Amino acid sequence: MEIFECQHKVKCDFYGCKNLAKYSFSTKGLIKKDLCFCEDCLNELYKIIGSLQKPRSIKSPFKLNKKLRRNDD
Repeated sequence: MEIFECQHKVKCDFYGCKNLAKYSFSTKGLIKKDLCFCEDCLNELYKIIGSLQKPRSIKSPFKLNKKLRRNDD
């Protein structure tokens, strides 16, 4: 998958948007047609995806599991 700038003048593919598309999203054959987005719709899509997918911290390789810890009494 990749996003690149449109080479031709095409309309944005979002329903109700009448702007010219600036970016195109290609799935390299999984979807038969490239999806074209204007800059405003791409920013809105980015905000929505950002609200759904939040970065998580990775598990530290230096922390040992409770099973592996030794209790020196």
